[in-house]
Amino acid sequence: MVNVIVFAAKIVCVTVIVLQMIFHYDDYYRFCMEIKCLRLGFQCELKMQVEGMNWKSYAKILGLGAGLLLTILPSVYVAVSNSLLYFWPSLLSILVIRMQSVLMLLYVDILGHHVNLLGKRLQDVLNCHLKGGNCILDGNCNQLCSLEFLLALKHNHMGLYYLFTHFNGLFGWSIVCIYVVMILDSTVNIYWTQQVLAEVYEYRYLYATFAVYIPSIIMIFIFCRGGEFCKRQNVIIGSYLRNLACHPAPAKEPAYNELLSEFIMQVEQNSLAINAEGFMNIDNSLLMSILAAKVTYMIVLMQFSSY
Repeated sequence: MVNVIVFAAKIVCVTVIVLQMIFHYDDYYRFCMEIKCLRLGFQCELKMQVEGMNWKSYAKILGLGAGLLLTILPSVYVAVSNSLLYFWPSLLSILVIRMQSVLMLLYVDILGHHVNLLGKRLQDVLNCHLKGGNCILDGNCNQLCSLEFLLALKHNHMGLYYLFTHFNGLFGWSIVCIYVVMILDSTVNIYWTQQVLAEVYEYRYLYATFAVYIPSIIMIFIFCRGGEFCKRQNVIIGSYLRNLACHPAPAKEPAYNELLSEFIMQVEQNSLAINAEGFMNIDNSLLMSILAAKVTYMIVLMQFSSY
């Protein structure tokens, strides 16, 4: 029964992923073009030298992708040695789910990278205002303190918000289904590990159980940390704007203060967060909720096994 439940969850998840890719095929291209346009906006309007993500981010994505593929091998070994026929129909779904997770993590890192760049530019503007416009940033501090530059910052923040909204629309149901599968799969395999250690099953089953729940927990943790990073950067952007509003300068125009108030309201109302179709925000609070739920399910499974 447990195998059927986990298998059915994987099939449903893969079906949702494939259907989303079919019906939103053109949207994936538009999403990539929006990322490119946002990068050009940062370069042209905010006068930033936008570089790619650092090597650690690429190493994390490549290492995670390779690790998720390699950890399938122990499960294949156990399935062959023990003639586990139910494993083979689910092999393709495992590959699809894991590669889709890597793709989403890549996009989350790209979104977080742009949010961080916007926060750094706002910090430059705040430092310029605090120094009375006498600093030399990019060779033109007056431009950083201008109404036009604040308007460009506001415009690019809204573009970044639309990019987050597009991402949530493209991958929202995939995130929900993948999280359900990872929670079910990891919980069940932790329970089976406990059964193996209790000598109910042979010890070679540990290869398969470890190869399932450890990658699942790692994916849950990294994805939640990526969403938490975007959420915190949005909070930092809001704090920069409020600090800017709390330090009035004689040179500021009334229109500047009005635009600044609108910008603050925009940041508060349009949060840059990873959301799964309104079911949950991907951040540290979700990580703690998942851990609490896994403990509860483990207790239930152990109670059923005692009868």
